[in-house]
Amino acid sequence: MVGLPTQRLDTLLAFSGIWSTRLTYNYWRKGGYTIGSEDYRWEVLRKYINAPLFFVFNVLFISLAQSLLLFSITMPTYVLLLASKITGNDHTTADLIFSRALVGVVLLAFFADGQQWNYQNAKKEYLKTAKVPPKFQQEDLDRGFCVSGLWSWSRHPNFAAEQSVWVILYQWSCYVTNTYFNWTIVGPIAYLILFQASTWFTELITAKKYPEYAEYQQRVGKFLPKMGTDLPGDFSDKRIEKSSDGEAMN
Repeated sequence: MVGLPTQRLDTLLAFSGIWSTRLTYNYWRKGGYTIGSEDYRWEVLRKYINAPLFFVFNVLFISLAQSLLLFSITMPTYVLLLASKITGNDHTTADLIFSRALVGVVLLAFFADGQQWNYQNAKKEYLKTAKVPPKFQQEDLDRGFCVSGLWSWSRHPNFAAEQSVWVILYQWSCYVTNTYFNWTIVGPIAYLILFQASTWFTELITAKKYPEYAEYQQRVGKFLPKMGTDLPGDFSDKRIEKSSDGEAMN
């Protein structure tokens, strides 16, 4: 590293601190670091496969493949470092745009996490006390899943933001090398494929648990907003219909 321009690398190091803090904090407040804690989906998966097969899955995928995947999505950083050796240590406007975009999508994920956290806590309080917490609607809590805020535009805004991080980083490496694609595309593509599979499994579990989730899937895009529908993803139209029906009966 001696003699190599590292301004882009320094920027990414600072960003990785922000990215890691968001993930660590969100996992911590959900109790992820308590003894015995694990992804709730693995408990469901155990119902479909036997113990020896799950052990193989644990070793090959959970422990090994995911670690290799995390390594692969950071490979564009190496391209940025090599490109800096040629272009110099100047921080261009494009570098500023890409770095700010990375911070922006992490902030998006942070707010999405917060909205989901607030909803789940309100639902727990409602189920425990039978009282609707302030700023929440009873029918939203009865529904069982969050459909407001960013979640009215995307069924998984936090997942969308997380994927965007590594797509933006890859595009940054393409820009500085004046190419449309490079060999590090392997990481982002593998990551996108993983999210497609894991989100499918997540929604399979959720749809079985909550009857209205199928309608939510029709109204709201999985990751990106649906532009071809005028149905509000927050189901506010249903509240208006119920209110109108009530007034008509009176």
